[in-house]
Amino acid sequence: MKFWRIEAYRLAKSITRGNPLYEDLVSHVYILMDKYNVREEDLPRTFVRFAHNQWNWYQSDFNKQFRGSANTVELSELLPSDPDDTPSELLKFLQSYLDESPADDSDTFCKEITKMYLYGMTYREIRAETGISLDIIHKAIKQVKHDIHHSYEHRDSPCIADIPSA
Repeated sequence: MKFWRIEAYRLAKSITRGNPLYEDLVSHVYILMDKYNVREEDLPRTFVRFAHNQWNWYQSDFNKQFRGSANTVELSELLPSDPDDTPSELLKFLQSYLDESPADDSDTFCKEITKMYLYGMTYREIRAETGISLDIIHKAIKQVKHDIHHSYEHRDSPCIADIPSA
């Protein structure tokens, strides 16, 4: 019983990286694990597995109950921070980037997957809707993040076509 009073809280605090919800995570995992007959020596390992899954899986009961918006992407995650830019500028840039005519089918695919993610769908929901593997979904969103960073950093740079020839 000592595990649930001290060790579980220490482990949960580590898993959540100090997030104040770690105490709620311990209670939640305790209720989940109560259904199973876990030996005393297996408690730490089993607790860590349950707690990690509940904390990191967006569709977990814990995330749905305590971290409702955990599966939405923040603009700050997609765009580099610049103190001179206001959030409305960033939103306009992101919207225009996603709405601009894609260069090819691959670009269209990546942008559509990213839009689904930005509207709050998890990777698993996207997979259920489209039949695309989680790995491909992850790579598509990662590609768009890279493209957005590159486009945003070079938004004020002149294009070669815009430079007058001598």
